[in-house]
Amino acid sequence: MARDYDDDRVVVIEKDSNNGVGLLLLGLALGAGAALLFAPASGRETRERISREARRAARRAKDVTDEFGDKLAGQVERARSGVDERLGRARNAVNSRVDAVNEAVSASRDAAREARADIERAVANSKRAYADGRRAYSERASRSGMSGEPGPMADDRAPRGGAEGHADGSADDA
Repeated sequence: MARDYDDDRVVVIEKDSNNGVGLLLLGLALGAGAALLFAPASGRETRERISREARRAARRAKDVTDEFGDKLAGQVERARSGVDERLGRARNAVNSRVDAVNEAVSASRDAAREARADIERAVANSKRAYADGRRAYSERASRSGMSGEPGPMADDRAPRGGAEGHADGSADDA
């Protein structure tokens, strides 16, 4: 199944992956080799020149790789320090939020304790007032000759409504 690409437009994008160092070394080697081959010299002189150029090319290659290594090490160090700085800021932000949450939890616990104490005081006061009211009712009933059993107080009765009285709790005397 053959494909016809005449009508299709194909775009190829290649990213340069820093092959400059390799191309530089290749160019140096080819240039040195061409210069030695085309130079009029004897075999011994040519071998010495090739050896000398090879050593010079090796030194240049070492210098280039050392420079590249230094640049790469500097970039790595800058990247590492940037990551460390961002990580430190993130840790500080998280710690400050944790502290804020802990303070809020502590404050809410204190408020809950205070509210509970207030409720317990209010319940105790209500119980005391209820007991005082029953005691007063019992004393009043015993003075008036009623039985000693405390009965419902006027406030304990539910308001009447419907056929027996109005919605506002008042009754018809008719």
